[in-house]
Amino acid sequence: MSPAVRAIRKLILMTAAKAPNPARRASILDRLSKEWQHLTVRAADLDAVRRWGLPGGRIDTLDDVLIRTGYLPSSPTPSSPMLGSARDDEAHDDYLLRLLGLARHDQLAARIVLQRIVPALCALAYRHAPTHAAQLELLDELIGNAWASIRSYPIERRPRWIVPNLVRDIGFQTIVRPMRRRNATERPTANHNLVDCEQEVAIEPLDELVELLNDARARGMSQGDLDLICQIVNLNRPANVAQVRQVTTRTVRNRRDAIVHRLRDISAAA
Repeated sequence: MSPAVRAIRKLILMTAAKAPNPARRASILDRLSKEWQHLTVRAADLDAVRRWGLPGGRIDTLDDVLIRTGYLPSSPTPSSPMLGSARDDEAHDDYLLRLLGLARHDQLAARIVLQRIVPALCALAYRHAPTHAAQLELLDELIGNAWASIRSYPIERRPRWIVPNLVRDIGFQTIVRPMRRRNATERPTANHNLVDCEQEVAIEPLDELVELLNDARARGMSQGDLDLICQIVNLNRPANVAQVRQVTTRTVRNRRDAIVHRLRDISAAA
């Protein structure tokens, strides 16, 4: 099995993985949550957001804006139903693009985008840090680096899969780049002291997935199939995707397996 397919399967078939416990990251997440609760109903901020002319109707709180970016509330309500489709995913990206355009010069827009990607940053910290303390430290760094990535996101060049792309950029700045710098400053070892074996370069599964999906789109895979894979990655389980799309879990799994088979063929031909 190729590395790309292993990355796909790792991300798609992670249903048995234990989800991170939000209470264990209370320090940084509580600060963000308290700040958001204040922002979302503050009159001055609501007036500013309403002047942006965003689509979707009346904005009563900033949570309305957040949900229109694709953020799923903990439970559906009549005002924020958990409906979803490939078309909805595209609409969420279009909405995020407008916010990212504003975020280049507006801190409030950037803060809304940050709130949208916090769950993904938590998952990234959980995957890469072995202990609770290390997760907290890494999450702090990820959130700190998120601002620059949000405010400089290349909206013209990457208008789709915005959340995975943003998380990939932030992860590169926080995890990959410092590691490369450390490796570059290490003292070189003489050739006769090197172990005669091939060194494998670790590739982030998310990086590889984005690259493979871009290749698949170039080779003619439908946008609907690509959106389904991204939705499975974002929501972690086929059952969650089935709930959003209002279909059976078996339907999502069967379609997922067919897409993975085509991706495997694309990876083998690359």
